[in-house]
Amino acid sequence: MLTLTVFLSGAVLMALEMVGSRILAPTFGSSIYIWGSLIVVVMAAMTLGYYMGGRIADRFPDLSVIGIILTVAGLFIGFLPFWTGKVNFLCGQLEPRAGSLLAATAFFFLPSLLLATVSPYAVKLAGRNLDNLGNIAGRLSAISSVGSVVGTLVTSFYLIPLTGVRNIVHTLGLILLLLALSILFRRPEEETSLRGSRSRWGRWVLRFLILLGIVSLVLSWRLAAQSLAADRNGLLYERDTLYHHLRVTQSGSRRYLRFDNSLQSAIDLNDPLDMVFRYTSFLHLGVVAHPQPERALFIGLGGGSAPAKFLHDYPSLKLVDAVEIDPEVVKVAKTYFALPEDPRFRVATQDGRLFVEQAGRAIARGETEPYDLVLIDAYSSSTIPYHLTTYEFLHLVRKCLAPDGVVVSNIIGALAGPYSGLLRAMAHTFAAVFPQVYLFPVDGWRGPEDIYEQNVILIATLDPVYWSKAVWQQQAEDLFAQGLIAEKVPAFAGNLVEEAPVLQKEWGADVPLLTDDYAPVDTLKHPLL
Repeated sequence: MLTLTVFLSGAVLMALEMVGSRILAPTFGSSIYIWGSLIVVVMAAMTLGYYMGGRIADRFPDLSVIGIILTVAGLFIGFLPFWTGKVNFLCGQLEPRAGSLLAATAFFFLPSLLLATVSPYAVKLAGRNLDNLGNIAGRLSAISSVGSVVGTLVTSFYLIPLTGVRNIVHTLGLILLLLALSILFRRPEEETSLRGSRSRWGRWVLRFLILLGIVSLVLSWRLAAQSLAADRNGLLYERDTLYHHLRVTQSGSRRYLRFDNSLQSAIDLNDPLDMVFRYTSFLHLGVVAHPQPERALFIGLGGGSAPAKFLHDYPSLKLVDAVEIDPEVVKVAKTYFALPEDPRFRVATQDGRLFVEQAGRAIARGETEPYDLVLIDAYSSSTIPYHLTTYEFLHLVRKCLAPDGVVVSNIIGALAGPYSGLLRAMAHTFAAVFPQVYLFPVDGWRGPEDIYEQNVILIATLDPVYWSKAVWQQQAEDLFAQGLIAEKVPAFAGNLVEEAPVLQKEWGADVPLLTDDYAPVDTLKHPLL
């Protein structure tokens, strides 16, 4: 019984930590702060739990006490999904670091502390004498670690992609309650105790409470599931994948795709080629810099509205590649967002950086042609894959470009103020790789007092000659008049930032060059001071 208890306690603890990231993600995203908060809370709770477990075991060396501990932990974990939403909402009003740390503490500190007490308690109960105490401690610690490994692998590799977070958490709570019940229903001769068993009536009270908790949890679980199914508010699809919590919702004729706490894509079912999100129309500024492109690469797919629009608007395109790391996103795009079936369109399920690296090598060997356009739309307001922001990554992108190729990147950030660090660092890094870098804020630029975040389209070219705003507008007007671009790019070109504060070197002087060795994207987005 001790061996099973130690194994399952370790497994449940690590499973809870892994699924914890998905509990926090809908409010706080998937930044490094989430994992930092989880690890700090769990490690602090385990430290205190180990200490308390040893002290309590010396005072009450009875396996029934472990049953009580598991009961409290099981009830806390089992009912966790019923109140996480409200706490997340309240903590979400705080700064991301403080908010995620406070929410992680509320959700995971107590159960982690309780489960950590099991190992030292088990060592105390199993230690008959001092001669083999070291062997017993080592064996039980190893069993707990094996449980942790199993819990981590099964949860992250299988359970999260296969079932919902709510189901996983409820199941973890039930496992602990059933384990506690088996401990408290064991026969007295099976006890491992130095002071004897609890009184008979006390044991029956505990058994009754555990059974009541199990029944309450199961009934609440079913009622919550029925209530959730009845109140979906336009929810068409929802699933946890290896990378995101995906949700597809519909309001009127518009359908939306959400990753965690960020909207990623949208489509108007009455007019699928109408760009619901304005920034996707600004991506066509890349065609102003390279008219009539023949090959384009999209890094990041979402619902696929942007590549679908490019395929429709530019018959010159012979090939459009899109690379998306999450295979479930590709399925959702095909099922809910009318991803086009076109012989010119290919979708690769792969990490964007790995795809670019492999494509660059193939281009260097002459096995394929370079791209005229590379469009990067893999960043969101809460999730920034740092390896797609660095100097080394952009060098790989440059190797994929034709001599007159253009890179278009959608970045969410501010041009000025305390939250401008990420955008300035990314622009600084692009400028270290490409001769010309242009910034087109979708909502316009209102000067140094404009400190609010927005979509900013960054365009990088290999042209040694800088284009002024007048050149951009003239080129855009000519192409629009000729019908070579359907989007209203002349108006978009007028958003080019030419003001001195942004053009000066000082604008990027106090931000780092983002490299594989040092790319503090989360801190730049949410500065410490």
